[in-house]
Amino acid sequence: MTTTPTPSTGKRGRVLLLAAAPRTSRRRLLDPEHGASTLGSVPAERLLQGWDGPVDVVQLVDPGEPQAVLARLQEAAAAAGPLLVYVCGQLTRDHRQHRVHVALAKTVESTIRNTALPWTWVAQALASRAPGSTALVLDVIADPSCLPMRDEDLQLPDAVERYGVVAPPARRGPWQPPAYTVQLAQLLRSGPSGQRLADLHPVAAAQAGLAPGTVVLAPPPPVEVEVPRPRPELLPPPMPNRAPAPAPVDLRPAIAEAMHDGHHQAAAELAAQWERGVLRSAGYLSAEMGDVLEVQATVAVAAADVVRAAERWTATAEHRLRFGVEDQAAAVQLAARNALACWRQVPDSEGELAVLGERLARVLQDLGRDSAAAAVAERAAAVERRTA
Repeated sequence: MTTTPTPSTGKRGRVLLLAAAPRTSRRRLLDPEHGASTLGSVPAERLLQGWDGPVDVVQLVDPGEPQAVLARLQEAAAAAGPLLVYVCGQLTRDHRQHRVHVALAKTVESTIRNTALPWTWVAQALASRAPGSTALVLDVIADPSCLPMRDEDLQLPDAVERYGVVAPPARRGPWQPPAYTVQLAQLLRSGPSGQRLADLHPVAAAQAGLAPGTVVLAPPPPVEVEVPRPRPELLPPPMPNRAPAPAPVDLRPAIAEAMHDGHHQAAAELAAQWERGVLRSAGYLSAEMGDVLEVQATVAVAAADVVRAAERWTATAEHRLRFGVEDQAAAVQLAARNALACWRQVPDSEGELAVLGERLARVLQDLGRDSAAAAVAERAAAVERRTA
C-alpha cells in the first residue's frame, strides 16, 4: 500500500483490527485477540507507511453481530485517507450457498448464514476504495467446510492489496498466538521506516514457522493509475561522491526455511525481493546477481517448475560466464549441468522450449561441451519445425 502524506486536507488514516472466533468452537486454536493486540501495538505511522497524518485505530474483539462488523467496515472504507484492515480468526463455509464467512463469537455450524460475516460483504465494503490506498491482512484458520479453498473464495477488488496466510484445520489443543502476525508486527516495529507490506509479507510468512498446508496469499498485480504528467524540469547535475546504496539484506536463510517448509510461493517472493535489493545496490553485472539467479533456480526446482528452473539455471550460467571471475568455473559448470537436466524435462508442447534450448546450446558451446550443445540445438530445432 502506497500512501501520500496530506494531513492539511483533513484526511485521516484508518486501521481496523478484527479479532473474531466462535466461543464454542472446538477448533479455536488461534488466539485472535493476541493478533489484534500485537498488531495494534505497532505505531500507527508504521502500519500506514508513508502517512504522517492522524490515524484512527479501532479494535473489534469477539464481535457477535455481522451487521455491526459491516457497519464498522463501511465507516472505515468511507474515510478519504489510507486504510488497513486486519482479520484474525476462523473461516467457515455455509452449507446452502457454500460461501466463505468469517466466523464471529456467536457462530455455530447451524447458524453460519445469520451469525458469521460473509466474505462478499468485506469485498463490497471495500469496492469503492482508490487504488493504492487500501490493504487487507489475514491471519486465519480454515475449518474443514472451507476445503478445498477456491480462487474466488477470498476475492477482493483489484485496488485492494491482500496479504496474509490461511492455515489448514487443526486438532484441539492449546491456543497459539498467530505466528505470521507476530512476525509481521516485529518487522514493522524494528525495520527502517518506509517499508512496504509487499516486501514484508513474504519475509513474515517465511519466518513464521507455518504449518504444512498453509496457503500464503499473494498480493494482486499492481493497478495502473493514470496521473497527470508533471511539467519537465531542469534537473541539477549529479552530486559527486554520492553515498552508495545500502547493501541488501541476504535473504537466503529465510528462503531456505520457506522451501524446507514447503512454502514455495513465499520462497519465490523472497527471492524476488532479494533480486530487487541487489539490482538497486550492486546492479545486474555484480557477482551478487549471480547468486540471486542461482537461488531463484533452486526455488523453481523445489517447486517442480521445470520451465522456470531451466531458464533460471541457464541465466545463472550466462551471468557467471559473462560477468563472473575465474574461480567461478565450477559454479558455471554446475549451473550448465542443472540447466541441461531441467531442460530435458520440459515437454515438447511447452512454448518456451525452443528459445530456452537456443540459449542453453550457446552456453554449452562456450563451455566446450559441443556434443551436448548439438543435441540440445537439434531437439530445439525439431520442436520449432513441428510447431511452425
